[in-house]
Amino acid sequence: MGGLDFNRANDGPKVGGRREVQSERFEKYFPRLFAYSCAATGDDEAARDVAVSAFSEAFARPDVREDEFELDLFRTARAICQSGEYRVRRHNDGLSPRERDVISLLFDAQLSRMQISALLGIRQEAVGSTLVRGLRKLRASFGVGSAGAAIPSFS
Repeated sequence: MGGLDFNRANDGPKVGGRREVQSERFEKYFPRLFAYSCAATGDDEAARDVAVSAFSEAFARPDVREDEFELDLFRTARAICQSGEYRVRRHNDGLSPRERDVISLLFDAQLSRMQISALLGIRQEAVGSTLVRGLRKLRASFGVGSAGAAIPSFS
């Protein structure tokens, strides 16, 4: 049936359906997946490898709803980044691995707190408190104290 998929709504063929969906998903998620992978590995080449591997695994599971696909994609990338092969980044930011993960999943991957909760298997409240604790540590490491000192401008 090369190139034909069946649309379950009307049981008729849909030309290029699966490949189109894959292309749209790649365009939609690659920038966020790459940013997350790059933050985790500290290396552009490793981040590309992680993204390609994560997409390959995600595309191997047909007929997955969009929300499931997104979580599976980032779950796979997270697991790959934490494997020995891609753990190249050294962090001197004072954050715990969980704080770093929550911050990266929120800001780099642009996942919601609900998605992060599902991905990490923790309550949404724990995501929020971990985020606050991590951001406080980052603020302190940049020298932003409780006196309201601002981060220097680079413009």
